[in-house]
Amino acid sequence: MEWSGIDVDQFGKVPQRIRHRLHHHPLFSTEALGRLIEATDRNNYYVNTMDISAHNARSRREGEIRNLSGVEAIEAVAKGRLWILLLQPEKFVPEYRDLVREIYAEIAAHVPGFEPFGEKLSILISSPRIQVYYHCDVPGQTLWQVRGSKQVYVYPNKAPWIHQPSLERIMLGEKHEISMPYERAFDEAATVYDLQPGEMLHWPLNAPHRIVNNDCLNVSFTTEHYTRDIRRSFIVHCGNGVLRQQLGLKEKALSRQTEGPNYWSKAAVAAAWKLSGMQKKRRQTFKVDFAVDPSAPDCVRTIPAYEFSK
Repeated sequence: MEWSGIDVDQFGKVPQRIRHRLHHHPLFSTEALGRLIEATDRNNYYVNTMDISAHNARSRREGEIRNLSGVEAIEAVAKGRLWILLLQPEKFVPEYRDLVREIYAEIAAHVPGFEPFGEKLSILISSPRIQVYYHCDVPGQTLWQVRGSKQVYVYPNKAPWIHQPSLERIMLGEKHEISMPYERAFDEAATVYDLQPGEMLHWPLNAPHRIVNNDCLNVSFTTEHYTRDIRRSFIVHCGNGVLRQQLGLKEKALSRQTEGPNYWSKAAVAAAWKLSGMQKKRRQTFKVDFAVDPSAPDCVRTIPAYEFSK
């Protein structure tokens, strides 16, 4: 990464764009990604299609990849309306684990006091003009552009751009990340990036964001991580979520302090909630109703719907 001109004291506090060279890495060639798709089991990928003309999260559909080579699947993405997310690639190609370790070792070497854990890497392959709807993530996030380009909208991580009760339900595993309320007027406060190959974005914790691909195939990857402060923030949100539900607090703003008696009281609430068995399992059920088919319109062929859990 190119750290010259980067204010490392602001890392994780403001949106930052940093140059990198990983768009030349052999792990992200079409052939390597094709082999990865073929090796990835059903529990470790999502394939979606969606409305590209509006911000319509309800239009998102879940599909399957079957009877295609990995390269054929990528070719379908290039001409269709598809979004593929490959999770835990290191389970199938160990070199990705080496890569994520190298990435975080370099960040830690440049950012004083940065001590991450729980690092993960996921790969995104998506069609021209595909969207990633407005959402926020639980851990710390970085987004690395490998191929193609996209518009990335990053919003302030505070009200009204973050709806605190929705964020708490996401932390508790009760809601999907894209359930965060969005209004078009929010865009007035967004920092907008035209992300190009060889560029990485990092933004403040839980900062909402959305993405619109330019008219080209996109390949990118995300990394996620925790730190002591991120972990404490997660605990506080869980504690607030439990208190909000038990006490009927609805829209009331709750303290998000991560130090002192207030933090420890929320931590006790979160721990009691977890030990009580009230914690909802994060296993999700999806309705799969299309297959990736290069001969179908938008490379999306509707199939009889079935449910799939993971």
